[in-house]
Amino acid sequence: MSTLTVGFQPTHPWDRTFFLAFVAACWLGVVMGFGPAMASRARGGADYAAPLILHIHAAAFMGWMLLLTAQVLLVRQGRRPTHRRLGQVAFGLIPVMVVSAIVSEVYSQRFYVDRDPENLRFFIIPIFYVAAFALLAGAAVARRGDSSSHKRLILLATTVIVGAAYARVWGADLETAFGAGLVGTFVSTFFAADTILVAAVGYDYATRRRVHPTYLFAVPILLLSQVCVALVYHSDWWPPLARTLIGR
Repeated sequence: MSTLTVGFQPTHPWDRTFFLAFVAACWLGVVMGFGPAMASRARGGADYAAPLILHIHAAAFMGWMLLLTAQVLLVRQGRRPTHRRLGQVAFGLIPVMVVSAIVSEVYSQRFYVDRDPENLRFFIIPIFYVAAFALLAGAAVARRGDSSSHKRLILLATTVIVGAAYARVWGADLETAFGAGLVGTFVSTFFAADTILVAAVGYDYATRRRVHPTYLFAVPILLLSQVCVALVYHSDWWPPLARTLIGR
């Protein structure tokens, strides 16, 4: 156990239910957020034909969800050696997720740049998602010897990408309610992810009467980064830079 987590109760009887509920909420977001788009693409209703990298991207992120589900179930069953062996899949899966996500988004931006130049502003959001996921997931792998830190880092990394799924569900409605300005962008983009973060921090306090150091360090950085993303989204200098980044 890390010196930072000395005195922190590593397990609680409610943990099994909490993390299973987290996985269920993640799957709900994925199905609601990406299900309609995948169904539309399968029917030929997408704006452009999916390149190979997009298929790799979808398969990799689905692989992460399946891995997360399997790992939570293995811990519930007390099969920790299998949990540790299966977790090695993440060493290869995380880089594939990161690279395929960025390349897929660049492909999408190149398609839309001449049709809707304002869509370039959106590019900062997937950049944030990928960067935050990569750092948090990488930290989770590095901290796999400290279970209390490891599982919270996995939760944070997954929350980042699942927040993107939920944003597809109610993002437009939230933007209508809060406006298209800085506040509207922040709320419509990050409301779901931040709700999960609040629930995770609140769960720690409710069960341990203290918050894990991982949350105390990472959550404020995530929130500050989200504010920065909203500011960049509405800046005048970002669209020209985004155009340069995508090579157009």
